[in-house]
Amino acid sequence: MTALPPLAPLPPQEVRKSIPSEEWELYIDAWVLLLGSRLKNSESVFRDSAPKDESAILFLASFYHRLATSGGGLHQFGTKAKTLRRLCFLLTRRFLLEITTPPAGLLEWTYLGEMCCCYPSSSALKNLLSDAWDKHEEALTSSLEKGKLSIIKRLSLPDSTSTSKAVADIRLLTILTSSLPAAGHVLMAGSEFLDTLADTYQAHNRGDMRRTLVANVYVGLTSLLKVAKPKLSLLLDQLFGLKASAGIGTPKVKKEPTLLSDVICSSDLLARLERYLVTQPQKRGQDLVSSLRSYQNEWKSFHHRYQKPKKRIYKGKGRASDTPPTAELHAHRMSLITQIQDLFPDLGSGYIVRLLDFYGDNPEMIIAHLLDGSISPELQDLDKSEQLATSTTAYHDPLPPNPTPPTEPLPTRKNIFDNDVDLAELARSDQPTIALRFGRANPTLTADDILADRDNHAAKKAAIISALATFDSDDDERDDTYDVADVGGTVDATDDSTATDRKLTDELDLMLLRAYKSNAALFSRDSGTRRGQPRASLKRETGMTDEAIEGWAVMLSRDPERLAKLEDKLALSAGPGMGMPQPELASTSYRRPKASGDAESESGTDAEPAYNRGGSAWGRGRGGPGRGRGRGRGGGGASGEQNTAASRQRKEENKASRANHNRRQQRAKKVARAGGMAG
Repeated sequence: MTALPPLAPLPPQEVRKSIPSEEWELYIDAWVLLLGSRLKNSESVFRDSAPKDESAILFLASFYHRLATSGGGLHQFGTKAKTLRRLCFLLTRRFLLEITTPPAGLLEWTYLGEMCCCYPSSSALKNLLSDAWDKHEEALTSSLEKGKLSIIKRLSLPDSTSTSKAVADIRLLTILTSSLPAAGHVLMAGSEFLDTLADTYQAHNRGDMRRTLVANVYVGLTSLLKVAKPKLSLLLDQLFGLKASAGIGTPKVKKEPTLLSDVICSSDLLARLERYLVTQPQKRGQDLVSSLRSYQNEWKSFHHRYQKPKKRIYKGKGRASDTPPTAELHAHRMSLITQIQDLFPDLGSGYIVRLLDFYGDNPEMIIAHLLDGSISPELQDLDKSEQLATSTTAYHDPLPPNPTPPTEPLPTRKNIFDNDVDLAELARSDQPTIALRFGRANPTLTADDILADRDNHAAKKAAIISALATFDSDDDERDDTYDVADVGGTVDATDDSTATDRKLTDELDLMLLRAYKSNAALFSRDSGTRRGQPRASLKRETGMTDEAIEGWAVMLSRDPERLAKLEDKLALSAGPGMGMPQPELASTSYRRPKASGDAESESGTDAEPAYNRGGSAWGRGRGGPGRGRGRGRGGGGASGEQNTAASRQRKEENKASRANHNRRQQRAKKVARAGGMAG
């Protein structure tokens, strides 16, 4: 088989800037074509030719290294960036999974770490790394061990360049471990690596370096819980080691942040460990978590919790496209840029702005890194002579001056009465079509002319027929012969619906009374009665609620007269053929109306006859039935006896205080009623 053309590696950033855009597009097309041709080979052909294809390995390594270390990203590849990145991923997958012994360069931890930088949060990449670990675990473990020893050696040197290179490698290892938890097991094996990171944390006060160390330790420790069989013992051993190096519980502990305090205060490591210990309880782990919680409460004031920045949803409330020039947007940084350019005049303002973005607007830190030559690798590849972009867009005044008064006419006011007819205008109008008319519009028009007019004949005929359809010639005028207002008698004016409602009410009362007579406890207000079967049956028969049934019983117990009436109705309607319920007839006898100033009316009700209240109306206990028959003053049977006894009792009660003054007052009233003459 003819060998495929070799792939040229990706050039550095400095060389890339010198290549014209048209020529660079040809290079990208050539890479896409050659990568696609290699992927089209069959498995057997690829297995034979891949180990000898060194150019493809060099291209893949250079591609991922440029993307991971350059701040430009994929924009340098134009519209074909996604296609080129996908082809590189597929070719790497074939190298790692289809070849028994892949090239050594593809199994290096640096290559895999830079590959993870190009595919963040990719599930396909995590699956690829997991499969590659299962197939080439020994080679990958050896590469990670070498990388760990290299980092330990560089951090032990006092050279700042070695420290910066070691911190960059630690950041790369953190990214790899987050996608491949098995790599974290290799890093956490032994105590030398963590002890070195703890010493480096105490020796350097730079915030970015400390954050890198904390992130690596956190990812490494949590990776021990992300496997099918969590390595809890190893995790607890490492935490005990960090606790011992921090001097927790010793009298010589220093009041300064440590690597352990930063890890437990800035992350959710303890929360993860507590959740695992809930399902797999262990005395050693629970005691450790309890002590670390106390340590966290003491040192949380020195740290702040790292949180993932929230994605802001664009709501269309940003600046308009015609904003002031870009240079004015960075006006608040001009003083910082001037401070740095005073010491490094060869640096462009655009490059300094990138440094300020990376180091949090801290010019002292930027100057220190520039003097030490320890600028991050992703910033070293940028163009140091870059200047701030200037915009030629004219400044847009949000409040342009308006002429006064406005040149356009004012809008006219409108309302719902604009189309109304003005009678005054119609009276003054000379046009006959809109003139105001009094009387008929056409006085000369006769009925014959109207009938002879055949315009809209069908519509008029239909209107007349529809009007006649609604008229019923058989309807007679209502007969009001027996109306109450005309007759003046006792005609029953109640309509059928009212009579029906009254009948239903009477039947409902009788039904409830039967239940009340048979079992009065059925109307109790307790919950047991409400849930009972008898109450449910009564509710179903009457259609009433619990509250209505109980209220009916309460009102019945308070009204004896109503109870007596209902019992009479119940007795009359005891069974079929026993009689019809007798309607209630009001009394037709005359009742003396109660006078407001009549003192004699206080001794009896309005319904009592005059002789039942002590004889005649002109004498006190004289005359009338019962005189001299041993029934006391006033006579009148049992009712008179009760009234007399009550009066005598009231008299005896008030005798001590008022004596017989009431008698004199009653006599004075009688004298005044008789005309003022004493009798």
